[in-house]
Amino acid sequence: MSTDNFLELRGLKKYFDVGRPSLFSRKSRDLHAVDGVTFTLRRSEVIALVGESGCGKSTLALLLMGLEDPTEGTVTYEGRDITHLDDRQRKDLRRKIQMVFQDPYESLNPTQTIEEIVTEPLIVHGFANTADRDQRVKKAMEDSGLKPAEVYLHRYPHELSGGQRQRVVIAAALVLEPEIILADEPVSMLDVSIRAEIINLLAELRITRQIAVIFITHDLGSVGFFADRVAVMYLGRIVEIGTMLEVLEKPQHPYTKALISVIPVPNPRLRRERIILQGETPNPIDIPSGCRFHPRCPVALATCKASDPPLVTLSKTHQASCLLLVQ
Repeated sequence: MSTDNFLELRGLKKYFDVGRPSLFSRKSRDLHAVDGVTFTLRRSEVIALVGESGCGKSTLALLLMGLEDPTEGTVTYEGRDITHLDDRQRKDLRRKIQMVFQDPYESLNPTQTIEEIVTEPLIVHGFANTADRDQRVKKAMEDSGLKPAEVYLHRYPHELSGGQRQRVVIAAALVLEPEIILADEPVSMLDVSIRAEIINLLAELRITRQIAVIFITHDLGSVGFFADRVAVMYLGRIVEIGTMLEVLEKPQHPYTKALISVIPVPNPRLRRERIILQGETPNPIDIPSGCRFHPRCPVALATCKASDPPLVTLSKTHQASCLLLVQ
């Protein structure tokens, strides 16, 4: 393993047993939430994990946090297999991998002050009585943009704006000095004017604190300047992965092209042909045969119904899975 690839996912799968479709059926069915995901994360790197709702992005984050056990596959962190850990080992790991959830309104305890919220992770992990506890809390808050910290310490969540609440959530993640942050749709509940501020904050933290970020989003346009690499997910699989420039400027998978086509263009004189996908994302309980994207693909071939395309290497850093790439 490369010394830079300190987090590696290999063939990761998560299936949920959803039971029998009817009383007369003998066999239960599985929901394929994550279905064979492989990628690496380097130190201080930002990977954007992009896809529509239900594609498996959030389940993947739960697997990395140990909140769900994988059905198959492995996760390796700094050369150590962390796929199956006991409670103590998992607790130790969470000091290094922290999560920022989508909704700051639901992430914060309304009965606690901001100081109590940011201090709580230190208490949980046994740092309650350290001499530098207060200093760590204040630094985490100020690094998250809550300056000066003294202004916010004794406030309650309802006294803050949505953007300030999300900064509190980020501060509570930072206080343990993690190496990886999993940001699950961290700006989707915020006003448009505030989203850029939070994204800029995460971009700054990856530099000042040397933190790697897995940024989960359905909005490919929000990560154009922020991510080093982009991984596009569809029905539990990565269908394209590459550097930000490769994926945004030279997309190869029809699904990626469709996502990019609906990104607003700042210059109203420039027009981009929009690709409107037909129908809804298929049910992950009933995955289509062959290429799982073919029922919605505007350029599908007859062979797409029967052949399941693998990821094809297009360059050292760029891969995509489409039968058009292997014709």
